[in-house]
Amino acid sequence: MLSSSTGTTCCREQPGPLLSARLLGLLIGLLGVALIVTGAWFSSRALMKELREMERKKAASEQMAIQSGRMAALGKMAAGIAHEINNPLAVIAEKAGWIKDLLREEDLRRSPAFQEFADAVAKIEYHLLRAKKITHRLLSFGRRTEPVREQVDVNEVLDETIDFLESEARHRTIVIQTDLSPDLPRITSDSAQLQQVFLNILNNALDAIDTNGLIRIKTRHMPEYGQIAVEISDNGPGIPKEYLNKIFDPFFTTKEVGKGTGLGLSISCNIVENLGGRMMVASQEGEGTTFTIYHPVK
Repeated sequence: MLSSSTGTTCCREQPGPLLSARLLGLLIGLLGVALIVTGAWFSSRALMKELREMERKKAASEQMAIQSGRMAALGKMAAGIAHEINNPLAVIAEKAGWIKDLLREEDLRRSPAFQEFADAVAKIEYHLLRAKKITHRLLSFGRRTEPVREQVDVNEVLDETIDFLESEARHRTIVIQTDLSPDLPRITSDSAQLQQVFLNILNNALDAIDTNGLIRIKTRHMPEYGQIAVEISDNGPGIPKEYLNKIFDPFFTTKEVGKGTGLGLSISCNIVENLGGRMMVASQEGEGTTFTIYHPVK
């Protein structure tokens, strides 16, 4: 007896063209969504970064405005102090002149202490002259902060600025050397604002050196460029290379917390640029720093 068995074959249906198209469309859609989400994430991140930068610049501008207001208030106070000091100085000068007239009388000239009296009066007059120069500088510092246009002798402004810091430098045993060009032309600028710039740079140099150091100040005329240059160098520790492109940024400082606002150089740079000049810095760690101010001759 023959028996036969029937075999069954399992056949899987292959996907049709319509299903493949749907899968491809779904994949493209998912890729599109992923691209949109990624683009939105990068865009939002860039936007947040820009907003943070705008906030930082806004805060810096506000702080600079506050600092300018403080400088204006300080200037008014300095002018008031100068006026108050000028009154007693005038009285002292008058009495010193009266004593000097008395010393011309015959009886006093025969006195054994005549030379001591004469030396005392000479010292009074000398220190009166110094006090008057100080009050004159205070009055100049107290002028309005908007740039004025006047004929300025930069060498003279530097001499006056050095007088301000002479005692401090001597106390720290820091020598200030000058090489001021005798043929430096006068420039059209604002002497009070230039003096503020020089004071900021020199004060920074004193702080950088601390004690036992040297500051060099040099002026030169560059007629081929129609400008003058003021170089202020110190032999302090120098500025690290990674900080050089940041030192003119508002609030950037290498000083210890509480010892610097980070606004001095930023304000100084803005002043120089508003006066039509530019400021540059060169520094080498362990060798010192040089600030150079270029100002047009007009």
